Amino acid sequence: MRTLVSGVASLLFALAAPMAYAQTCASPAAWHPGANGGISLTGTTCGNEAGIVSVCQGAGGAPGAAFVSQIQVTSDAPFSGIAFAGGSGYTLSSYLIPQASGCNTDAACTTVGDGSTVMSHSDIPPGAYYLIVTGADFDQPGACGTFSVTADGFLPVILQRFSVD
Repeated sequence: MRTLVSGVASLLFALAAPMAYAQTCASPAAWHPGANGGISLTGTTCGNEAGIVSVCQGAGGAPGAAFVSQIQVTSDAPFSGIAFAGGSGYTLSSYLIPQASGCNTDAACTTVGDGSTVMSHSDIPPGAYYLIVTGADFDQPGACGTFSVTADGFLPVILQRFSVD
């Protein structure tokens, strides 16, 4: 009886535990920047896509693993920029590539960002994209680490009337 109870408890624990899987070109994470304003995406580049050698038509590379997210941007998306912060162990670089160009091809980038450079919404035409977060091409081979990506939110309204009583 004890073995049966132990087995059932193990099964319930396994079912309740979050599923972990790599965020790769074949299986990208879904992220909706600015869906409600201030939406963040956090994760690690370690253990994810390892097949990206060059991006932005040879202008950048990925010395280590890359976290791949698929995003859809609309012209009226309620964010003005996407900011990046990286953890220790690597220098964060990010690339936005049109989904139609493919993920691990050396396609032209729409825009790039890093720990000090925000991707501006005005630089991102409406469309479907791969957002690739990886180490900078000057990092050591295998460099990887944690990251946070945040789309700042704003209310897409226009002031119609203003008065002071």
